[in-house]
Amino acid sequence: MVLTWLMIFGAMYWVVVTFVPGMGTPKIRLDAQGNLDLRADRSGNYLVPGSINGVPVTFLVDTGASTVSVSSEMAKQMGLVGCMPTNSSTANGAVSHCTSAARTVTFGNFEALNVQVGVLPNLGSHALLGMNVLRAMNLSQKDGRLVISKSGD
Repeated sequence: MVLTWLMIFGAMYWVVVTFVPGMGTPKIRLDAQGNLDLRADRSGNYLVPGSINGVPVTFLVDTGASTVSVSSEMAKQMGLVGCMPTNSSTANGAVSHCTSAARTVTFGNFEALNVQVGVLPNLGSHALLGMNVLRAMNLSQKDGRLVISKSGD
């Protein structure tokens, strides 16, 4: 009897994470033209694996962030040095941080060179993929999907 219920709940879980947008693990796909096709996670966020200076990170695509941003701990791992102090306004109010430059930022099949990176003391576990990189791309969002493609410029 217990095994039957476990099988029923297991099947229901599989149906939900497979067919309800944003409920499963975010899927990343590159199409034949090299476009990056992301599905939103349960929170409606778009996550994409990448790297900064060769150090693997998970980026949160953040069109509200001016720059690519990482935590202080991540910055140390990435060798981001020469950080210039500054202040910025965020959704959570004013924050003191510093900016540095990364040699490379990669995600999907895209690479950006010499990228300004904000180093925020308490950012969290994901790096933010900000507009200083995204503005060079075409972004299209519809029905829980975000397609990032190379700009035609």
